[in-house]
Amino acid sequence: MKRKAGQEAPDFTVTVINNHSITLSDYRGSKVLLGFFRNVNCPFCNLRVHELTKLRERLEANNLKMILFFESSAKHLQRSSFHQEVSPIPLIGDPEKKIYTLYGVEASLLKMASTFFKAGAMEDMKRGKALPLPTEKDKDATQSLIPADFLIDEKGIIVSAHYGSDMRDHISIKEIMEFAGLRY
Repeated sequence: MKRKAGQEAPDFTVTVINNHSITLSDYRGSKVLLGFFRNVNCPFCNLRVHELTKLRERLEANNLKMILFFESSAKHLQRSSFHQEVSPIPLIGDPEKKIYTLYGVEASLLKMASTFFKAGAMEDMKRGKALPLPTEKDKDATQSLIPADFLIDEKGIIVSAHYGSDMRDHISIKEIMEFAGLRY
């Protein structure tokens, strides 16, 4: 079921790739960007993670925390030097897609294919592939997951639920910055 602004964010407890557990409700009192990505090899996803990593200190200084999910296993994420460098942002492998399902994240071959007909897609793919991504492919990945992002306030209420229209479609950096009280 897709989530909407105004709803309470469903709580969860998960294990981060460095083997400690986090619970969403433990983040009450902080704003949260909850991001759902495809797999460890996705150049579009990793380009976005790279952008978010560069903003981490500014966002955290304004009480916004990030929690990022990948459909790849924790082992795949742990073997990736790129993903290890994302720390201290919690990265969670969810190959069973339990939390994806909880938040209504969809898989769509049509939306996946439409990505490549949009302006800038090939350039973004090239930029994403230039990152130090893992060489080992995640053979268990669905390839058709579409990203989703949620901005959650200090009380655990979803302020914005963004379901991507294609593999590159995430909530805007501007909206994230404004949610954190920062100028874009």
